[in-house]
Amino acid sequence: MDVFRKLAGGGVSFDKKRFESDVKIFGAADEPMASGSASKHKRKRSEPKAETQAAKKDAAKVIVPDGLDFFGSAAKAKATVSAVEREERQSRRDGKQKEESDSEEESDSSSEEEEEAVTKATLSTFLKRNRIKLKGTDVPLPMASWAELESRFGVAPWLRTNLDKWGWGVPTAIQKGAMPVLLANRDLLAGAPTGSGKTLAFLLPLLHHLRAPAKEGFRAVIVSPTRELAQQIHDQMRRLCEGRNFRICVLTKPADAGAMNADPSKRKKFDMLITTPLRLVHAVEKEEVDLGNVRHLVLDEADRLMEDGFLEQTDAILAACSHPELRKALFSATLPAGVEEMAKTFMVDECRVIVGTKDSATETIQQELQFVGSEDGKLHALRSLMQAGGLKPPVLLFVQSIERAKDLFHELVYDGLHVDVIHSERPKLQREGVISAFKRGDVWVLICTELIARGIDFKGVQLVINYDFPQSVQSYIHRIGRTGRAGRAGRAITYFTKDDAAYLKTVVNVMRQSGCDVPEWMLKLKAPNKKERKKLKAKAPERKDIRTVAASSIGRRQANRRKDMIAASKRRKTEAQAGAGAEKST
Repeated sequence: MDVFRKLAGGGVSFDKKRFESDVKIFGAADEPMASGSASKHKRKRSEPKAETQAAKKDAAKVIVPDGLDFFGSAAKAKATVSAVEREERQSRRDGKQKEESDSEEESDSSSEEEEEAVTKATLSTFLKRNRIKLKGTDVPLPMASWAELESRFGVAPWLRTNLDKWGWGVPTAIQKGAMPVLLANRDLLAGAPTGSGKTLAFLLPLLHHLRAPAKEGFRAVIVSPTRELAQQIHDQMRRLCEGRNFRICVLTKPADAGAMNADPSKRKKFDMLITTPLRLVHAVEKEEVDLGNVRHLVLDEADRLMEDGFLEQTDAILAACSHPELRKALFSATLPAGVEEMAKTFMVDECRVIVGTKDSATETIQQELQFVGSEDGKLHALRSLMQAGGLKPPVLLFVQSIERAKDLFHELVYDGLHVDVIHSERPKLQREGVISAFKRGDVWVLICTELIARGIDFKGVQLVINYDFPQSVQSYIHRIGRTGRAGRAGRAITYFTKDDAAYLKTVVNVMRQSGCDVPEWMLKLKAPNKKERKKLKAKAPERKDIRTVAASSIGRRQANRRKDMIAASKRRKTEAQAGAGAEKST
């Protein structure tokens, strides 16, 4: 370094940029070179303080080779840097702890504000914040927290204990709006997005009104359109009434009613009945079930129960519930105008509670429309999604018919996916096994029809694919509602072909109302008229068969077998002719 200083003082320039690595090694622990250089001092004086500190810090971080570190300067620099870094880390930790404590104080204060009971003065603000719409005569004020269950409605403490035990920490918007109506013993028409907590909104008031087990027969009936949903409601009910001796009957198969019919005394031992409509109607007609003492009737997925396929059964159930104090509640994610008008014909002074925008999906779902050209394009799009890593299990894949579900299953099995299929033709035991395997993670992709589109709560479903375009707005909302539940993020992809273009606007409207980005050209599409929508809902469009690997391989095997048989026949014929010729010559 002395040589460099003398050379620099004598006017010799040194290209420090070219030999930057050497300068860092030799000049790390040394002073600046020539103190007599005026230009150098000028640069030093004009150099900002921050840059000087940064330069020193960089110099301190230079690693000196052990063979050149004669005086241990690198070790000293390392120790100094370590001390500085420790101080910086400690200061960052202190700052982070302060921010967390501030955020906790803010959250505590916000939760305290949320726990304040709603008054007429604060009602408008509360409804706007929770996106709740109330309609009816003297509708009970919503509740702001679980604390009001005991103080305002006199709900038993054990119900609050079970709420906390099973993780129902904060009431959702539909629970805040619907529970007070049911606890006040009023008829209710409730609509809220899928996965928003509607099941708990009617289970807790039912248990409150029943108070305790009593040998009076069924006092509460819950009707759902599918066995799977009925079983799910039963599981939730068992959790909520844990520690009590309520008798709950799940009536979804003939054996359930047969057991009661064999011993009529059992009928008086049950408090609640969870069932599907057709099974209940058959049990009532055969006098296996008596609904004369029912005080509370809940129709879950009411829009489905009011459709043509279930409407007669629903009417028969309402006629069988003959108690003068009967209270009725209808819950659904979609409430078409026709369902509301029909509900008014048998409800008395009902209250209407709607959360969010009517007939819309939850905002946590990322909705996508993908044009695939033709039916064959769907398989190409699905396999492209697999190759791109976008098929993150668990995944639900919806098709419009049982035949298409079977064909698609045979196709995807050969792609090495852990896939299974569920539809109404499979026995109950198999369906339960498939659902259990899907929940455990043994099945990655579950192909299903509309059977699973309603109410079933699969934890952690990240993706829903509408392989076949849905036949109605309600079907679309319920299908994609299997993901994005309870505030979680989800993704929904809908494939459409040229034949589906006429009905595209129905899905576009749902996407727009849910806050999704929609291309301008889709917003300008013409919406189908009422006649077209009714036609599509009544009958699914004819689609080209899904090309299956299994079918093609079977066809190839059969063709090869036929060729082998023909070749063998020719050989036998040739051998026979040759044998006959040999005998003649002999």
